[in-house]
Amino acid sequence: MFVAHFMKREFESVFVHRFSHATMPIMNLFKNSAHYWILGGLFTAIELYRPSHVTMQNELYINLLTGVWFFAQVSNLPTHIILRGLRKPGSKERTIPYGYGFNLVSCPNYTFEILGWIAFAIISQSYVAALFAVVGGVQMALWAIKKHKAYRKDFKDYPRNRKILIPFIW
Repeated sequence: MFVAHFMKREFESVFVHRFSHATMPIMNLFKNSAHYWILGGLFTAIELYRPSHVTMQNELYINLLTGVWFFAQVSNLPTHIILRGLRKPGSKERTIPYGYGFNLVSCPNYTFEILGWIAFAIISQSYVAALFAVVGGVQMALWAIKKHKAYRKDFKDYPRNRKILIPFIW
């Protein structure tokens, strides 16, 4: 699951995302790398692959949570494609996102990402994976709040019932 998630991210980075200084300042490169390589990669691997690690034994829960994880991973692609289509190459003009997940929250890509990491943390029963989910979730929540405020400021007709990150709640 861990490797599949990052393979998906590599695919999206090459074929879907458009990066610029405005969307990815250089300092975020170091912060993101530390988060993914040290906390996500090294510490999670040390905990998950140690000899004494015990995993969840209930097959029903494992299958259910694997389904949640898979749904979250697959759901990220259409949200990223919608985001890519908001701005034409070379343009700074943005439009309001609509469609898969965007009718409920401002940042469904973050919602799905957090959901996937929560499912992974529960399946793995890893405190480090849970910490990874929390740290990433807090950062994505901060980005979502900023993005939500920007949408409301920039678009007078932005849907008022659209939540920030959690459908119907927040």
